[in-house]
Amino acid sequence: MEIFRKLFAEKILKFHEGTNRMIQLMLKIPVFEQRCSETIFTEDKTKLRTALGVLAQIFVLLYEFIKKYIYVALFMYIPYMLIAQVRPLVAMNQERTLLFMFFILTTIGGSIANNTMFAMAQRDYLMVKVMLVSPYMNCLGRLFYKMISEFIFYTIILCMFGVTPYHAIMTAIVTIAARPIGEAMAILSFDHIPKVYDNRHIYNGIILALSVLAAYGVPFLTRRVSRNWMVMIHPVFVIFMLLFGAIAMLYLWKYKHYREIMREALHNTRSA
Repeated sequence: MEIFRKLFAEKILKFHEGTNRMIQLMLKIPVFEQRCSETIFTEDKTKLRTALGVLAQIFVLLYEFIKKYIYVALFMYIPYMLIAQVRPLVAMNQERTLLFMFFILTTIGGSIANNTMFAMAQRDYLMVKVMLVSPYMNCLGRLFYKMISEFIFYTIILCMFGVTPYHAIMTAIVTIAARPIGEAMAILSFDHIPKVYDNRHIYNGIILALSVLAAYGVPFLTRRVSRNWMVMIHPVFVIFMLLFGAIAMLYLWKYKHYREIMREALHNTRSA
């Protein structure tokens, strides 16, 4: 249990923060103010505080789910609808088109450009300097949470947009397997290609721009979405990605210089 506390210390902190926000919200409601103001902080109200914390986390998860749903709707479903207006063969293959766009934009582009190593912030500084969580555990905990939440959320969301459960699960597995690969690439750039790391905002922008062009341009220009493009749901490819992702995860687990990455990222943030 101790290793889980260290890995998810930031989420535990958010749980307590959410509990305090719920208490503050309740104290502003006249119906609850008199009953809660003096007793909610006593030790015998631990169950009540825990229930409020759980309720707050449900709202947080719902918020994260809605954000991802809007992301899929805006960047995949609406572009599919627009392309389908002028490309009948694309219109006939909604599932293939959405999976292709998702694979390009999220699995590839998102894993490379939207990784946690390139997104260190003051929250990470708080966890390390104030909460005394090691940068090693902080970074891995963020990655694990991202992988778990995305697997659940994206599986459900893809099904909501007409993708079969089997294909949604396979695509989500490939996506979470790609996450540690993107993180390992970021670390390698930090250690061996400093120009890429120093200009990571430009680098990320180029990756995302190319992903958008490929995701929308290929179906539009070719006028169709071929069955051969659905490599992300092929069992052999899924196994390959899981193996490659496991190797990348092993590299991340053994890497020992997260503190240097965090120090550099925060220094650049303050200097920007």
